[in-house]
Amino acid sequence: MNSTTFTQAAPGADVSPRGHLFQMPLFKPGTRVLQGGREETVSHVVLRRKEMMVYLVGQDEPVKPERLYLEPLWFTTERRPQALNWYL
Repeated sequence: MNSTTFTQAAPGADVSPRGHLFQMPLFKPGTRVLQGGREETVSHVVLRRKEMMVYLVGQDEPVKPERLYLEPLWFTTERRPQALNWYL
């Protein structure tokens, strides 16, 4: 499985014409990923020349996200208005 492949919504998922569900991995600092069967921790992520590079804790060289495995999360393009708490 390619960790950066976008997949369509699961069968039976509620998908309206204005909202669309998709899956993708979310690389962020502290996230645990698999690289070559070993568990590693993401240090930081950089976008360089239109390409994403993931830096792992303890490694000087960046890794392309395709070489890492991270369980994808579900996202939606549907806008969900939320109440603003200006007084907090």
